[in-house]
Amino acid sequence: MPGRLLILGAGGHARAVADLAVECGWTVAGFTERPGIAGPAIVGTDADLPRLLTSGGFDGAIVGVGNMALERRAELFRSLKEGGAAVPTLVHPRAVVSRSCQIGEGSVIFPGAVLGSQVRVGMNAVVYSAVVAEHDCVISDHAYLSPGVILCGGVTVQAGGFVGAGAVVVPGVTLGEWARVRAGAVVSSDFESEPRGPRRPGLPEG
Repeated sequence: MPGRLLILGAGGHARAVADLAVECGWTVAGFTERPGIAGPAIVGTDADLPRLLTSGGFDGAIVGVGNMALERRAELFRSLKEGGAAVPTLVHPRAVVSRSCQIGEGSVIFPGAVLGSQVRVGMNAVVYSAVVAEHDCVISDHAYLSPGVILCGGVTVQAGGFVGAGAVVVPGVTLGEWARVRAGAVVSSDFESEPRGPRRPGLPEG
């Protein structure tokens, strides 16, 4: 049952997750942020997570770090699981989700998203507003789909993959682990995995 939620991160994406959580019946009880940044709802830093999870002040916790730190999102999710946190799945009431769709723990599905027949969403994935993922798509753990992305049938986004706003991926294409697709791109063939590490300067991602 929804209760008091801790959100890791306090930036724009975290605030969007907070709004989504409220729509799903949760009460946002606090955010974490980097050291030296204060605010009325900031209850500590990510380093304080073990203490926060055992404080009794939260019924669940979720990652709210956005696409500027994709690997950090995965690390924080693992920290939540290792700390025994209850990690909810948040699906906005105005998302359209097939009965045959599967959505993993910690994933967030924003309003206006459409997830078709047999779509599988892994853990800690982000599916933003107006994303369309048609039949048999696989959106793997820690993947991030920006607003307006279209995945035609049978597309696979492997772990940590990022797809920028408004990009279109044609049927049957596989995006490799940690692959990054520019906003507005049309992807018609398999897209290779990228080495994990900092973003390349100037890569225009949505």
